[in-house]
Amino acid sequence: MNTPGFVEVLFSLALVAIAIGLTLWWKIPVQKDMSFGSVRAFVQLVAVGYVLKYIFELESIALVFLAILIMITVGAHTASGRVKKIKGTFVIAFAAIFIGSAITLAVLLLLNVITFEARYIIPLAGMIVANSMNATTLTINRITSDITANRLAIETALSLGKNWRLATRTFQREAAIAGMISVLNFMKTVGIVALPGAMTGMILAGAEPVKAVLFQIIVAYMLLSVVTISTIVALELTVRKFFTPFHQLRLEGKQGL
Repeated sequence: MNTPGFVEVLFSLALVAIAIGLTLWWKIPVQKDMSFGSVRAFVQLVAVGYVLKYIFELESIALVFLAILIMITVGAHTASGRVKKIKGTFVIAFAAIFIGSAITLAVLLLLNVITFEARYIIPLAGMIVANSMNATTLTINRITSDITANRLAIETALSLGKNWRLATRTFQREAAIAGMISVLNFMKTVGIVALPGAMTGMILAGAEPVKAVLFQIIVAYMLLSVVTISTIVALELTVRKFFTPFHQLRLEGKQGL
């Protein structure tokens, strides 16, 4: 494989043109988003490439933590922007992503699975935050929709003496499964349906397939951990916003903190 440069990136725009052409043919109104997204991805990734080069050379602990904090903040902002029915979702998303990411990275470092080097920490943190963000978004959206749609059933359960946790247990389980479905499918099909990005990247870079596989297994376990933790934290914090301290359901307007 040729070492990619800006010329190869320019040629790869043919793929973007194919995608835009197909959406025009089918009259799917996403051409603006595709065009803007393609340009934005190019600018962001090139900028990040130069920033990472600078951080890797300095090996500054402060810059590593700052980079991770920025990832988490942007991820929380993106996740909260997808939820319209309740207020305060940024705080929930930030807490879920931060806690899940911190615990997962801490375990990897404490067990010496990875060393504290910028070239390892930042790329892995990127994968961790991205998957945590997706799980958090799906979980908050699902539990919010389920509670709203099943108000009568929940209020009936509360009137029979159940607390809010018991009254929403079924919906919480379904929301948790929804948040974790992507990583669960990934764990079942990895290596059979697709070769994941980390493994593929290492192989393309010349690493031995077995070493690439072992690294990918670590990544898979890492993602399972962060998605599970983030899903549970997001679920716990979101459900509480729908109930008063006296276990009364509140759905009027957007739910406040």
